[in-house]
Amino acid sequence: MSEQKVATNDKNVLAGKDNSIPEIKGRRRRRAVHQAKEDERRAIQKVIDYAEKAVFSAIDAKEKAINEAKTAEKKAIVEASDYVIRIRNGAKEASDKDHKAALITALREAKKARVKAFFSGREVRKIAIYQAKQDKKKAVQEIIDSAERAIIVAREAGEKAINEVFEAGDAARERAKKKVEESRERAKKEAEEAKRAGEAEEKTKQEAEEARKAGEAEEKTKQEVGKIAREKAKRENEEARERAKKEAAEAKIRTQKEAEEAKLKTKREAEEAKRAGEAEDKVKREAEETARKKAKRENEEARERAKKEAAEAKIRTQKEADEAKLKAKKETTLYKGMVKLVITPPVDPNAIALFKESLQQVKNLRLLMISGSIDRSAQIFVSVKEETVSLLKTLSEMPMVKDTTVSGNEILVTLKEYNQRLYQVEI
Repeated sequence: MSEQKVATNDKNVLAGKDNSIPEIKGRRRRRAVHQAKEDERRAIQKVIDYAEKAVFSAIDAKEKAINEAKTAEKKAIVEASDYVIRIRNGAKEASDKDHKAALITALREAKKARVKAFFSGREVRKIAIYQAKQDKKKAVQEIIDSAERAIIVAREAGEKAINEVFEAGDAARERAKKKVEESRERAKKEAEEAKRAGEAEEKTKQEAEEARKAGEAEEKTKQEVGKIAREKAKRENEEARERAKKEAAEAKIRTQKEAEEAKLKTKREAEEAKRAGEAEDKVKREAEETARKKAKRENEEARERAKKEAAEAKIRTQKEADEAKLKAKKETTLYKGMVKLVITPPVDPNAIALFKESLQQVKNLRLLMISGSIDRSAQIFVSVKEETVSLLKTLSEMPMVKDTTVSGNEILVTLKEYNQRLYQVEI
């Protein structure tokens, strides 16, 4: 039977009808295709990661160029504004008519230079933005080209892997033929071993007969051993019955003794519970007394606290009223002569210019001199002609002034952050 089965398998293999080889080919083909797709996916992901890094680098370069252009533009405007202010101050203080005309001409040129610097900074910023966009576009195009090349390489690698799988399938067919030959030889060996097994069967029958005789002898021995065991068990049962009677009597005596001890213990526990109840009542009374004392003490403390808070509130109200009176007095204080206005840092030239223009519009007030720097405080000296101007109130009502404080003979002025559109609306 086994030889016929082996022969049938041999014919199937030689005829190409063995189902195991196509199955092996299919598994290897699927594995190769999956590996090729996985390699292609990893290559594409790698290119995408590189693309993200390049795009972020281009964006950072663009922002850096824009910030540098804005800084240069702001610096040029500040320098031009300072130059205009210096020229204008020189023109006001000049006595000679020709010299004054020359200064006015220089003032016009300085204003033109400021406008030119403003538009030059804007043009530099536009060029920087355009260059950054071109760099970004170039980087993106390079990334797309790299991605296409990586996809082509990954696909070629996948096709190569699939071809290698087909070539491996032919080698597997040859190995299957060789395996059939080995199976045929193994079947012949198994037939010879079966023949030798038949000869050994007769020998087994003889050994079975001898085993039967040995079993009968064993059965006889078991019967004798069972008789001895029954007698021994009967004797042990009688001894156990005697021991049980003795243990029952001892247990009865022990139970009576434990019941008496439990009765005494219950009595003691009842007495202890009674004493504990009395102690608990005592503790409860003491706790109530303590609580009444504590509540009384807390009421007294609350009453003292309320008195203290009322006194503090009265003092605070009086202090606030005094401060309000002092503030009203300062606001109504009239100034005459030269007054120093100190602009607290940071100092914005644009805000200073607007503040100066607002001062020039105040009646009976003349601007004398401006000094200071951007990173430190600035000083403005003004002259009040008559004691009819409440200078502190006038300064507080200006739209660009955030706060004013009197410090000795000086007035500290804090300006708001410069916003040209907001100032125009407020003015």
